[in-house]
Amino acid sequence: MSTSTADQQSLLTGRTFVWHEVYGPDADAIVDFYTKALDFGVTDYPMGDMGVYRMLTKDGQGVAGVQATNSPEMKDVPPHWSTYLSVDDVDARVARCIELGATLVVPAMDIPTVGRMALIHDPQGAHIWLFKPAPQ
Repeated sequence: MSTSTADQQSLLTGRTFVWHEVYGPDADAIVDFYTKALDFGVTDYPMGDMGVYRMLTKDGQGVAGVQATNSPEMKDVPPHWSTYLSVDDVDARVARCIELGATLVVPAMDIPTVGRMALIHDPQGAHIWLFKPAPQ
């Protein structure tokens, strides 16, 4: 693949798959592993009443969120990486996905200053977050 093709692919991927999160029972252990093994940094992002959101960083830029699954509401969530896909309209895309056999896992919600998101389970069994950023 040529550099221009690789650069183009990277830009398209970055505009489509816009965020990632890693889930596991111990957020500190997640951070410890990725900072030591892959030289990620870490920063805590205050989210007001929602608490603090931990992010893995590269060159000071947030690249992935860290989510602990040790709360009662997440007791059945296995360790995994999650991907956020950029869409034009979260609610309309969720409705279309359901029409085509997807299952809604987490209903659409707004995160102030971040955006609107919903988690679906596609007809083949894969999970993906549908996301539209908040207006700047």
